Amino acid sequence: MHPLDDQDRRPWLEEIARWLAGHVEGGGVVTCSALKRRYRDRLASAASRVFFLHLDGSPELIAGRITARQGHFMPPELLRTQFADCEPLGDDETGAAIPIDGTPQETAALARAAVTSA
Repeated sequence: MHPLDDQDRRPWLEEIARWLAGHVEGGGVVTCSALKRRYRDRLASAASRVFFLHLDGSPELIAGRITARQGHFMPPELLRTQFADCEPLGDDETGAAIPIDGTPQETAALARAAVTSA
């Protein structure tokens, strides 16, 4: 398995952007790994209000969770490339970084609080 490049990701980002543009009035939630600033800029340009949640954890924590998954598509060997590509949210981006070192319930509560306070 090899990591995706920008060309591989382009159709997927365009489809998400189309979805966002079609849900401006009703809102919605979409999940994706928009690791690079230019990916997030593309998504943000599709709708007037987009809020990014960056789920933030150490490579060791995430590798342990990936390894524990059954039948997941992402092999732990690709994690290094994900971290290499990851560009943290800029101060001018609408969003929040959420630590994931707690329980799923704690992480969800932090995410909910960040979204509702935006």
